[in-house]
Amino acid sequence: MRKVTILGAGPAGSSAAIQLLKAGHQVTIIDRVKFPRHAPGETLHPGVEPLLKQLGVWEEIRNANFLRHTGIENTSNGIGTFEAYNEEESWKGFQLFREEFDNILLKKAIELGAAFKPNITPSGLIMNGEHIKAVKTAENVYEADYFVDATGKRAWLATEMGVEYKRIGSQKIAYFGYVKDASLNPINPIIEWDENGWTWIAQVKDNQTAWVRLDLDEHRKMDNNWIPPKLRDGRSTGTRKAVDVTWRIAGQCSIGNCFLVGDASFVLDPGSSHGVLKAIMSGMMAAHLMEQTGTHSMAKVHQHYNSWVRNQFNHDIEKLMEMYEKYEIKTNANNV
Repeated sequence: MRKVTILGAGPAGSSAAIQLLKAGHQVTIIDRVKFPRHAPGETLHPGVEPLLKQLGVWEEIRNANFLRHTGIENTSNGIGTFEAYNEEESWKGFQLFREEFDNILLKKAIELGAAFKPNITPSGLIMNGEHIKAVKTAENVYEADYFVDATGKRAWLATEMGVEYKRIGSQKIAYFGYVKDASLNPINPIIEWDENGWTWIAQVKDNQTAWVRLDLDEHRKMDNNWIPPKLRDGRSTGTRKAVDVTWRIAGQCSIGNCFLVGDASFVLDPGSSHGVLKAIMSGMMAAHLMEQTGTHSMAKVHQHYNSWVRNQFNHDIEKLMEMYEKYEIKTNANNV
């Protein structure tokens, strides 16, 4: 049995925890905030179903009454085209209300035996060469055999270890928020394309619509009160957020006894529509490779994980660039 400390209780950290716990390991999850936390809504492709079943949360997801949809509506120059997931099989994706989705995964990890420590802020590391011996907080010292950085774009653990990130293209800022009482509550998510970027709109709950705006003109500043024109008859709820989604990847996604998962490993803008899927997959892959350290050298494990992450990153960049080229939007980026 191995002892693993995971920093971050989002989908990446919880997925890693679930897999490790099912394999009989001891897991502690630390997060600096109390759950559930505010997060953007997200469209989840129906292809995630096998992963959710493997994690043992499929029934909980199905029973959570997340809104389902059959595809995406793309609009450009006033012309709309509908892209179905699979017309013949009638596939349906999920429109996630992230607070509820994240909570389902975390609850499963806790049910399996994870020790969850919310409102805990790490303050430093105790190192043994390139290996982490412990994570220090004001309240405690968390020792473990392995550590997982699931702290998202903040990448706290990676930063403490001196991991450098390669940035691709110009800075990109995504804005997101929620609106209630809007007359537009689309059954299928809408992406509206314009010369400067795109706006995503989707209903996530009854009478609640989520939106994300990515403006690729880095010199333009978004007005503090901006919401999509189609939702302006509604009222904003919560706080509008701005997130740096500049494309970037860690130079090392696993090092010593540490694995970077989710946005701590690489970041792409939400146009890739793979944020939650990437988080789940990387968490599960890191857990699987920790299991392999008994039969394979750490060098082999690091090589495999870094190669896997880089392939995912390059594949998603290729698809993003194809999409932006289709809608005549410049990205100023190349593959790594």
